[in-house]
Amino acid sequence: MPAEEGAEGGFSTVMCSVEELSLAHYRRQGFDQGIHGEGSTFSTLFGLLLWDVIFMEGIPDVFRNPYQPCPLDLFTDCFYGNRREAIETRVQVLCEASIETLHNLMAEAWTNQEGRVCSLVNWERFSSLQRAQSLVSCLGGSFLGGMITRMAKDYRHCRAGLPDLVVWNTSNNTYKLVEVKGPSDKLSQKQQIWLDELQRLGADVEVCHVTATGARGAWLE
Repeated sequence: MPAEEGAEGGFSTVMCSVEELSLAHYRRQGFDQGIHGEGSTFSTLFGLLLWDVIFMEGIPDVFRNPYQPCPLDLFTDCFYGNRREAIETRVQVLCEASIETLHNLMAEAWTNQEGRVCSLVNWERFSSLQRAQSLVSCLGGSFLGGMITRMAKDYRHCRAGLPDLVVWNTSNNTYKLVEVKGPSDKLSQKQQIWLDELQRLGADVEVCHVTATGARGAWLE
């Protein structure tokens, strides 16, 4: 959509989506990193931090060939139950993890699995391992552990409704999870449920409303 910004001597018009406009808004607020990934940002973190548990051996009838992008029980109620002990152990590690430990967990999965097809992981979501590590540093282990528990228990219904944007500041480890709404958009029930859950986990969440100011312009609040 067209967005008008103040410039020296007048206004300039930039063609962009409401999400791109929002990312520019948060950059001006000091968040030097940002991703418009919706659920794929969170599913990628989930897949990387839980990779060995997702693909663990010894669970009957979940792998029928070596090329499967995910176990057959991922979208069922059995996924969590089949791996309960391993998931709870990993979540405890995350909740107690230092930044160095979080970086090491990401590095281990990234270097060992990079490029492997997995329905949870979008390898293009982060431009580098270092960028992914900088995000987990900001999010923190306690939040990540809570998010993984929520998604592992009911991934089928939890993959929708996650915020559009993740923005973070690498200099002070602050972040926001942002749901972007255009002039006529409203929060869906799934989005509201996730925003409430993320707040409960201690995340800084925000709804960014893009408001039309005329036929050719928009602004944020």
